[in-house]
Amino acid sequence: MMRAVAVIGFAGLSACVSSPRPMALSESGPVSVELAGQSYIADLQPSEAGPVLAVTRDGAAFGNFEGAEAKLAAEAFCGARGRSVNRAAYGHYVGGAWVFKGGCA
Repeated sequence: MMRAVAVIGFAGLSACVSSPRPMALSESGPVSVELAGQSYIADLQPSEAGPVLAVTRDGAAFGNFEGAEAKLAAEAFCGARGRSVNRAAYGHYVGGAWVFKGGCA
């Protein structure tokens, strides 16, 4: 009976190791980004599905046709951290912001 408990405990630990690393608190939060004279706010937050990067323009909300501009600001944010926007994630327009699931990869 003691051996069964040890095996179950080891199986539980191995399940923890294979799960993705949680996002560090230092990686999250709203950060101001300057790009070509325009100010943006990049807000990287954890979610159950992984990190999410929301980009808004300072002063005027994005339109649903301005995803390319938002992605450039997201790339500047991620580039400052030695990364790039997750290539597997498409941007989604949500109420004046562009949201990139996966954050920086």
